[in-house]
Amino acid sequence: MTEYDSARELDRRRLEELAVKIKLGTSTWTYPGWKGIIYFDQYKNEKDFKARSLGEYATYPLFRTVGIDSSFYTPSSSKLLQSYAALVPDNFRWISKVWERLTVPRYPLHPRYGKYAGELNPEFLNPAVFIEKVLKPYQLEELSRHAGPFVFQFPTINRELLQNLKFLSKLDSFLAALPKHYRYATEIRNPELLSPDYFAILNQHGATHCFNHWNYMPPLKTQMHKAAEAGGLKADFYVARILTPLGVSYENAVKLFTPYDTIKRPNPEMRKDVARLISRALERDVEAYIIINNRAEGHAPGTIRAILDELATA
Repeated sequence: MTEYDSARELDRRRLEELAVKIKLGTSTWTYPGWKGIIYFDQYKNEKDFKARSLGEYATYPLFRTVGIDSSFYTPSSSKLLQSYAALVPDNFRWISKVWERLTVPRYPLHPRYGKYAGELNPEFLNPAVFIEKVLKPYQLEELSRHAGPFVFQFPTINRELLQNLKFLSKLDSFLAALPKHYRYATEIRNPELLSPDYFAILNQHGATHCFNHWNYMPPLKTQMHKAAEAGGLKADFYVARILTPLGVSYENAVKLFTPYDTIKRPNPEMRKDVARLISRALERDVEAYIIINNRAEGHAPGTIRAILDELATA
């Protein structure tokens, strides 16, 4: 047995005792730094790697889901999603970040926004745009069976704009207008929004909070306590995205952790918190989608292994 086969077998054993409702995966998958660790197929070039590597990813024992991040910048076309679907097993579900045109209330002052930079976004939380631009491809059965939760990633919104938007009221109306046979998770980056009213809105519409480990947000444990104090989340699924160390920007995390081939800064507290969330899902017998970013510790597959080991000893 080769070293690769031994590692793969160990990862298979890590997951064989874990309920199929617990789905762990990474935030995107086309990382050259994983070649020789996760990826062993022969790819003709970088284009071929990007086109086909999801198939190899989906057969690796650690992974039961994956995060599609490109859909944040432009909605995924039917053609693109069909190419993904052709590479993965029928029971494999992905998590899609929702198009930023629906989640950014004011366009950032960034060159890629062109003439819209700094302007208010008239399509913020527009249900008709979401249904037409994001959900439409999923009317195809071959795609709908792969649809995991849709994650609405909101930026940090300044308090004045937050008040002017009447954010929670707008979120309430938006979720009320969405088709009920899909799953939705809201990833907020304003800690002050973790209120009883916020969780009540999610519960009313069958949505959930996306527990996120990110720069300015409180620890996952604090987010879980806030939800519990509000009466708990009622949806039959959990979502968590482990993005960066607390207090570390995305840009600095990239500098710290590239090329993502090894864990460089272990975070035991984060691992324990994720294991707690998984344990809660097991207690309730509901699904949990856990997405790990390379920029959390330096190597997402290694972080997943560490979380599973933490869960086994809890």
